Amino acid sequence: MGQPSTSIITDDVKADDRFWTLSNEISLLRVVLAVPTLGLIWAGPEHKWQMFGFVMVMIATDILDGYVARKRHEITDWGKILDPLADKVAINSITITLVLLKDMPLWVAVVVVGRDVLILLASLVLASKQRIVMSSNIWGKLTTLVMSGLLLSYAMDTEPLKFPLLSLAAFLLFASFVSYWFQFRNLMRDSEGQETSRLLDK
Repeated sequence: MGQPSTSIITDDVKADDRFWTLSNEISLLRVVLAVPTLGLIWAGPEHKWQMFGFVMVMIATDILDGYVARKRHEITDWGKILDPLADKVAINSITITLVLLKDMPLWVAVVVVGRDVLILLASLVLASKQRIVMSSNIWGKLTTLVMSGLLLSYAMDTEPLKFPLLSLAAFLLFASFVSYWFQFRNLMRDSEGQETSRLLDK
């Protein structure tokens, strides 16, 4: 997805606040698809291929929403919120379900949910204090992709893939959290510097 992007809302630049765009609807579809996916996991292994199909469609929507947003010039602040939020809802709900029903380690759910809660809190701080929307970056996207593979390996009981994907996911969860921390810190510094400059210019 390239370098992380942000949107700074000022009095001089009005943010694109459209909610109902095609790209945002594709992101929301990912949340909707998580519901039958969870149902199929609960239903048992005889439904694993139907579940696999739903997960593949969810992954496709994660790729498609960004492409559509760029192609149709629909890159909005809402989109920067909905895309990673849809990922988090889907990943967290499926992870918790697999901890309950399969042999996925509890620490995976603790790390995934804890990381996402901290990222959400940081995003809320930026949005409320600095009026900045922090969008996902390449590390976040890689983490989502690998986590999708890890969840599939546990949902479908694919033993040879579990350990390597678990190891890679653990690394990416840590790396993505660090990258978001630096992104958050830099945005706070940049925004505070811009605010100081505006005050000095008055």
